[in-house]
Amino acid sequence: MGEPKRPLKVFLCHAHADCDRVRALYTRLTKDGVDAWLDKAKLLPGQDLELEIRKAVNER
Repeated sequence: MGEPKRPLKVFLCHAHADCDRVRALYTRLTKDGVDAWLDKAKLLPGQDLELEIRKAVNER
């Protein structure tokens, strides 16, 4: 018996100029079942950007 498969986790970091392409990549990854983290999709208003990024990177 093999180990159970864990879902793939991805942290997407990008330059502002690449925002549209990365958003499209995020959409594709999530549709394919990947647990992707993108600031524009995962952050809620009022959350601490740096803290949430640190937490997301440590979880990945």
